Amino acid sequence: MSAQPDLPEPCDPGLRWRYDCRDAEAVIELRLASRGDLDTIDDIEIDSFTADRFSRRNLRRMLAARKTLFLLAHIAGEPAGYLALAFRRGSAISRIYSLAVAPGHRRSGVGQAMLRAAIDLTARRGCQQVHLEVRKSNTKAIGLYEGAGFRLRGTREAYYEDGEAALLFEAEAPHGSGER
Repeated sequence: MSAQPDLPEPCDPGLRWRYDCRDAEAVIELRLASRGDLDTIDDIEIDSFTADRFSRRNLRRMLAARKTLFLLAHIAGEPAGYLALAFRRGSAISRIYSLAVAPGHRRSGVGQAMLRAAIDLTARRGCQQVHLEVRKSNTKAIGLYEGAGFRLRGTREAYYEDGEAALLFEAEAPHGSGER
């Protein structure tokens, strides 16, 4: 029986991931976000979602709490996306609350890179799986998740405020799974 992971301690601010971008010689650089990144994350959120969007207040609260870690992606120094990854005391599962790619960086590999880094971070925290929910109609996101190795584990009917169902996905987080 494995030990139950505790809430994540503040991470080494130097923790970074680098992935090749689909566009030419560009590199996708990811790091853990801090409270000072609120404006950037909020801008990406506003540009990415019309419904089911986090308020600035909620983003601020999540950035301040230890149980949600944010990954922030950059390409050539420009913000390219973020991913919010939550951990719960006593659970071996992390949960992706949100993934957003800035409109100018879509289809460049940013989403895939953030998912890989989230799986790596999950393993580093001693968790074994990553879970997420996605609107049943969001075929682009579903393709991204399946391409990153997530598998469908179920459906939750009437999950969203408008009554749409959510598809539930999971991925294993083996230790040593990510790149740095």
